[in-house]
Amino acid sequence: MVAIPYLGHRGQPLTIRFRCIEDHDHVGHGKYNTLAGDIPRMYGVDSIHAATDEIHLTEGEFDRIIHRKIGWHSVAVPGVEMWFARHRRMLAGFSRVWIWSDPDAAGSKLTTTVCKSLRSARPVRLRIGDVTETYIAGGAEALYELLDKEKAK
Repeated sequence: MVAIPYLGHRGQPLTIRFRCIEDHDHVGHGKYNTLAGDIPRMYGVDSIHAATDEIHLTEGEFDRIIHRKIGWHSVAVPGVEMWFARHRRMLAGFSRVWIWSDPDAAGSKLTTTVCKSLRSARPVRLRIGDVTETYIAGGAEALYELLDKEKAK
């Protein structure tokens, strides 16, 4: 298991999630595990306080970690069903929110939900896989190119 700490905007610990990294069916436990009774949270809220007029939103914590690695301010929802009205309020002040959801039906649902909720939201179309898979396949340049294509529209 990998521990994923959720920190507040000042770096204080809020909660922790766990991800099983074994390649199996996850019988007896989920791929992701959350502390009992914990509320769903946005991951990486420190970026909200550090970003200027644009921010990125990913589907999943690991994708957000890749965004930070390449220098982008980014937050993540821990799954497609985890976008809530309070998240809209958290991102409402940005002139652009770039949505990086997985290229599947669930990711499309997240993109639609967020874009209906935020006028400033615009999707970035992933083709190879999620953000992490795209990064592994083509490095930071692959992500920069996808964003540049969307900005040129």
